Amino acid sequence: MGDGPYTDAMHVKKNKFVEEWNGRREITEKAFEVGPNNLPAILFCCIVVPFGIYSFTRRELIIKGDPRYKRSGLA
Repeated sequence: MGDGPYTDAMHVKKNKFVEEWNGRREITEKAFEVGPNNLPAILFCCIVVPFGIYSFTRRELIIKGDPRYKRSGLA
């Protein structure tokens, strides 16, 4: 009673590739280094892309005359 539908009799085998990925994922913050090769990609993903999404959304709200933009006091 209370064993549920899954028991140890299923004999599940671990996938070595999945286990390796889990181990690598856990130590990523220790192995990650910022250098001149990956700095432009980091800046692009962390600054340019979010600002582009913000400016596109803001421009669309201004053009459409959205009430949320008008009430914000910026219009």
